[in-house]
Amino acid sequence: MLFVRKIVEENVGNKEEDTVTELTELVQVKDAIDKLNGETITGVVLERDKDNLMIIGGGKDNKYVVHAEVKGTMYVMANKFPITKPPAEVIVGGKKGTYESKRVMGLSMVLEAAKHFGSRGALAQTFNWESP
Repeated sequence: MLFVRKIVEENVGNKEEDTVTELTELVQVKDAIDKLNGETITGVVLERDKDNLMIIGGGKDNKYVVHAEVKGTMYVMANKFPITKPPAEVIVGGKKGTYESKRVMGLSMVLEAAKHFGSRGALAQTFNWESP
């Protein structure tokens, strides 16, 4: 049984064209994240309810940012290891933001976190989860 109940793929050009899908298989999470391009589709929401969700944004140049809310508490995914890269610009939900390098993830890390949350409703302890 899956923890997440639905996936929302945000369409930057027209919010009325957001795609909402009932989650029946975990592969749907990967498919939705694979569509992120940092231009027209810049956010995917994995949602159980209003207090338990994960927002994955970005996609352009293999740069992603992950926010999560678990039982009403907000978190931002961060790398556990020190990173000495400069901050990066990532478009999330149609808005460009500058993020610390430790909070900008590659696709494989994002998929790991999303799979863990989608199936268990918990944050993968492979990463740090910081307050925004």
